[in-house]
Amino acid sequence: MRATQFAFAASALLLSAIGAAQTMPDAGALMRQSEQMFQQTQQQRIQTQRASLPPEMVLNDATLVTVQRFKFNGNQLLTNGQLQAVALPFANRPLKQNDLQQLTHAVSEAYRQLGWVVQVYIPRQSLTGVELSVQVMETIPPSKPLSH
Repeated sequence: MRATQFAFAASALLLSAIGAAQTMPDAGALMRQSEQMFQQTQQQRIQTQRASLPPEMVLNDATLVTVQRFKFNGNQLLTNGQLQAVALPFANRPLKQNDLQQLTHAVSEAYRQLGWVVQVYIPRQSLTGVELSVQVMETIPPSKPLSH
């Protein structure tokens, strides 16, 4: 009888171990879950950051501005000097809607050449001054190391 009880207990223990092993996620599943949680956290951080930024200016065919210099906000990876060099062709000349879009594209492209994808826009502001603000959102990390 004792041998039967021992065999029964051993079988129960083995079955519970097999059941536990089947419910434990594998390393790949844990990694996917971790990546999903990271992406969700990043998305929430980006949404919070966007909410705290000034709204985008509505540009149209009547938009016309002439500025001497540009003020970049949100840039950390590229210096103001580097971005001023990118924006130099747009200074001291009349800029229409298309020109301002080309300006934001040129700034984005400067980041893209370093392996970064960013969002750049003209925030809502008065277009009567000598300075134009340009908002940079450096939120998407590179897939390769930066090279300076």
